[in-house]
Amino acid sequence: MENNNKEEASQVPTTDPTKANNPLPSQHSTSLDNPPSSSSSRHSPPSSRPFSHSLPALDGLGSLSEVWSIAKLWNKFKQYLDTIKEGEDSEGQPLTMARYAIFLEMYAILDMEYRRGERGERMVQLVKEMVEHEEQFLGRERCLKCIDSGVRRKVLENVKNVEGGSEEAGPVVFMLVYPRVVDKLGEMLGNYQNMIMGMEEGMENIKENIEEKGML
Repeated sequence: MENNNKEEASQVPTTDPTKANNPLPSQHSTSLDNPPSSSSSRHSPPSSRPFSHSLPALDGLGSLSEVWSIAKLWNKFKQYLDTIKEGEDSEGQPLTMARYAIFLEMYAILDMEYRRGERGERMVQLVKEMVEHEEQFLGRERCLKCIDSGVRRKVLENVKNVEGGSEEAGPVVFMLVYPRVVDKLGEMLGNYQNMIMGMEEGMENIKENIEEKGML
């Protein structure tokens, strides 16, 4: 049976937090207490910023939160991530960097619904969806490379406690993973921007050469 991981990697969850212009969740909130609904963090995007949607690049964007806040730019970034892989599993299936974006989208939904007051079965369902996702973010073979064995063991312990009812389901279950994912995506965004700038410089040089030849 042909694997459809690559095709589904570019899909956005049913509730797309970027379409609602929601900021990235804070790395510092434990989500166990009643967090302020509009707390600011270094991940919160500016209230507004003009972008030229005709440009196929992220020229001028300085942070992951700015890309996240505009669905079109986020999707372009995800397409780039889907072309980069950090290895393969034992079946030869690629471990693409798009997995980090998918994890972030799912975590953001979990965080968003928690902050809106969702508890109980709905939260447990969202936690399970993240753990059981086909990309296996915490799996033995397909675990995100930014997660070391200690963090993986602790998060799986959190999940077990949620399933057993001894721990509340919510963003705190994945709190050790979230900042690592954000850092990795920020690193990849820098690589993407450098690639785009290099392409633009190359096109500009070609244009200048054509104009010079036309003047001879």
